[in-house]
Amino acid sequence: MSSRQEIRLAKKAAPRYLDLMTEAERELTKRWVQTWVQAAPELQKVRDADIRAADTASMIECTAALFRDAVKNFPPKPVSGLVEQQKWFMKLHRA
Repeated sequence: MSSRQEIRLAKKAAPRYLDLMTEAERELTKRWVQTWVQAAPELQKVRDADIRAADTASMIECTAALFRDAVKNFPPKPVSGLVEQQKWFMKLHRA
């Protein structure tokens, strides 16, 4: 999709916002959209390379260790609050 098509789509999606903008703001917004449209393919390449280079196994291990630490240091509360919430609902229902 070309940047002009992107801008046309944006105009159709949010014409009220465009009506509130000054001409300078509209031009700045168009340049901003065009910049991101041009940058998108390169950013996707970087993202893909990062995903390919990621060491998923070590990240899972690290995350699991963080989770174990959180559970150890912040044990679950004896009540979830659900019972209390249901009591409030019943009071509201009766009112």
